[in-house]
Amino acid sequence: MKKFAALTLVWSMFVAVTFMALKAMFFPPHVDHGPHIEEQQWSTDGIRGNWDREQLLRGYKVATEVCMSCHSFKYISHRNLKNIGITEAKAKEMAEALDLGLNDPILSLLSPEDAKDSYGKEVPDLSVMTKARAKGPDYVYALLTHYVSSETFMTEYGKQIIAGDGQYLNKVFPGYRIAMPNPLSADLVEYEDGTEATVEQMAKDVTAFLTWTGDPLLVEKKRLGVIVFLYLVLFTFLCYKSYKAIWAKVKK
Repeated sequence: MKKFAALTLVWSMFVAVTFMALKAMFFPPHVDHGPHIEEQQWSTDGIRGNWDREQLLRGYKVATEVCMSCHSFKYISHRNLKNIGITEAKAKEMAEALDLGLNDPILSLLSPEDAKDSYGKEVPDLSVMTKARAKGPDYVYALLTHYVSSETFMTEYGKQIIAGDGQYLNKVFPGYRIAMPNPLSADLVEYEDGTEATVEQMAKDVTAFLTWTGDPLLVEKKRLGVIVFLYLVLFTFLCYKSYKAIWAKVKK
């Protein structure tokens, strides 16, 4: 009976930890840092969320034609695109267009030394940027769409903020001064599917792409989490029935 009690205690702890992990996955805690950031709707939201392949391909275009001039994606390669339904031949063609191999990390041509000369420091890798910031993709989207001038900032906030040399104003960046210039402008890229390349559209697409690079197995893990949860519910029920059966004779 001592062994049974110990096993029950261990199993209860396992169920509790798993429940907390699933809760954190599906209902992440709200973290409030800095200015208000509006929540956006993403194709991966919720248990039934999924990757929007067309949006990811548009985001890839923005990432490689705009962001990659300075930033790298060292934790991802073109082979990973097969996970969203891109054929190996197509992925190889996309890699060769950037003079990369299928398994090569997607690296910028901007060297760390040149980055320091231009921005005063090395630019961050973007592979896991949405996981490294509070509010994740909502923050990245807000950052890309909230560059302002000093006059606009004064009108909206009633205080004067002056950007120094090599600095730009952004309403959601901590301290409001950011070294990265506004990377997006209307019609900066031409989408193959005919989607209008507005600043908001490009920001939404590239943020979705960064969400994917940060966790390519996000959708699969959510689905597995549901299966694990259902398994735990069933196993807990069976444990309870076993407990009742074992103790039934003792009570009599």
